[in-house]
Amino acid sequence: MVILLFAACTKPAPVEENVYYTCSMDPQVVEQRPGPCPICKMPLVRVETAPDQKENEVKLSDDQIRLANIQTDTVRLRPLGEEITLAATLRENQNGINTVSARLTGRLEHLFVRNAGEYVRAGQAVFELYSEELAAAQQDYLLALKSKNRYGSTDLDFSRIADAARNKLMLWGMTEAQLYEIEQSGSTKNTVTFYSRYAGYVMEAPPAEGSYVAEGSTVLKLVDLRTLWAEAQLYISDLPFLAKTREASVTLPYYPGRILPGKVSFVNPNLETSSKIVLVRMEIFNQSGEYQPGMQAWITLKGKTRNAIAVPTNSIIQESRGVTVWIKNTRGGFEGRMVQTGIANEDYTEIIEGLKAGEIVVVSGAYLLQSELVFKKGADPMAGHKM
Repeated sequence: MVILLFAACTKPAPVEENVYYTCSMDPQVVEQRPGPCPICKMPLVRVETAPDQKENEVKLSDDQIRLANIQTDTVRLRPLGEEITLAATLRENQNGINTVSARLTGRLEHLFVRNAGEYVRAGQAVFELYSEELAAAQQDYLLALKSKNRYGSTDLDFSRIADAARNKLMLWGMTEAQLYEIEQSGSTKNTVTFYSRYAGYVMEAPPAEGSYVAEGSTVLKLVDLRTLWAEAQLYISDLPFLAKTREASVTLPYYPGRILPGKVSFVNPNLETSSKIVLVRMEIFNQSGEYQPGMQAWITLKGKTRNAIAVPTNSIIQESRGVTVWIKNTRGGFEGRMVQTGIANEDYTEIIEGLKAGEIVVVSGAYLLQSELVFKKGADPMAGHKM
């Protein structure tokens, strides 16, 4: 009798329909009867399912849907174009870089522009130069003028000599006003002020005052920032995309919602063999000076647009076994479904197989539903539902 009583007491609990038991710490554990978890030894949690609930379906109450912020959208045909987005950097337009050079050897007596980043106007005085060679050329010019005025027309054409001396001084950077000044004064100037022919921002600090500069050496390097280059690196596998279109746009994280349309103006023909990438470039206008070299940006290459069945890209769950979306079925539950995707952009992804127009897809909260299904069904809840 004792043995029979003991056997009756240890009889397994009956299996309940639409009920299973799982572990909150190890959701891959699914048992038909209560008891301890075979992994962590914690008591299993009872989970009830609706009688008509599918294997890969999750049902939530209205409060649960609200708290999980689950939002849906209707699957429909949309105009969709393939896009490739590249991380880019704004750089100086190399075609807008100009230099103010010393046209002869001398000493920098005074700098009117001293710091990198200063703006220089066209015609602005930039430095004073002391040059014995320049002083001697001025003296030759004055002597030729005096001889021309004194002797007039002779076998030695002083007029041509004076013109040659004047042209030489102008080629060295002296202006008409400076030449007029020495003509009127009849004396040479120890230092001569030189002016910039270009406008732009100083790229790097000039040599210090008192230093000597050689003929042809750069005193100032100026850059015109009214246009900038946006440069990015493109993988060679995406290079055929540019054969279809060069349409592109630039966006900057510092200016949300602002899109700068344009075209890819340059593709470097040289491949970086170590990384298998090529440089692509767009030119953007910067008349207001808002954008600065060094800013981070995004270049979006845009393909041709066509109508396709598409869902918001953030509704896609990409996993090693495939792509899953969650739909709201006619019973009010949420059902995971494997799909095959096509072209995609930042906002929408084409669905080639697995969905049809008119179905309701979850666009916010899909990962929570996926986690809920993993908790209830185990580590691979979509097993048997592959495309």
